[in-house]
Amino acid sequence: MSTAKLPPLDGVLSLAPATPSPHVKRMQLRLIELGYRAEGGKPLTADGKFGPNTLLAVNRFKTRNKLGNDGAAAGKIGPQSWKTLFADGAIPEEGGRPSPPAIPSGPKNPDKSPSPKPVYYSQEDPRWRHVLYSNYGNAKQTIGTSGCGPTCFAMAVSSLTGKPLLPPDAARYAMEQGFRTRDNGTSWGYFGHASAAYGLGCRQTASLDEVMQAFGARKAATLVIASMRPGHFTQDGHYIVLHGMIAGDSGVRFRVFDPNQDNRR
Repeated sequence: MSTAKLPPLDGVLSLAPATPSPHVKRMQLRLIELGYRAEGGKPLTADGKFGPNTLLAVNRFKTRNKLGNDGAAAGKIGPQSWKTLFADGAIPEEGGRPSPPAIPSGPKNPDKSPSPKPVYYSQEDPRWRHVLYSNYGNAKQTIGTSGCGPTCFAMAVSSLTGKPLLPPDAARYAMEQGFRTRDNGTSWGYFGHASAAYGLGCRQTASLDEVMQAFGARKAATLVIASMRPGHFTQDGHYIVLHGMIAGDSGVRFRVFDPNQDNRR
């Protein structure tokens, strides 16, 4: 995020665990994006409350970015720290932001994608892979094991709007709105419902021809979240993102972002 898009800050943010604030939540989301974590290396929660875990991440951020963090300024985010936090040159946590996989160049034929800049997230990113994603408290169901749907949706929103939506927040929406099934991933209805909430249009189809027409029309930026049956990508079921189409002499191919980054199927 560039400083030209810097969200405003009035006053100073400091420890206040009982009082939620939209500025604190925005700060937490940016800290998460930069790879800063809670105590014990656990994922930082973007709940809008400036509690002890957020304080730990703030102190770490200010130390790594060489911002004054002693005396009256200790553990506080004021205008200068806020500006640094949202600057392109903000220093992430050591080993913080993973590099997305390279987008294959494909043949020399023109790419028929409507060209939103694609954003990639892995559901197995260490920042959130262990975050619970279960509607009955099953500790084995996490974003890393079961969160391909919300991770794909986070990619779509971040790509199409230019505003970062991280997988934990996308997963929380699915949980709160009842789209997390008991043992079968994320319900298809989630994508239309969540798209409306984030100001995006969504059309659900079982027609590959419609998908190809949408990519080829160039009337609007288009991404496709595809629900895969057992086969090439999965043994059970899986969501992936199609972020472009290449039409060549050998037929049509799609550019794919698989949230399971190390998928070898």
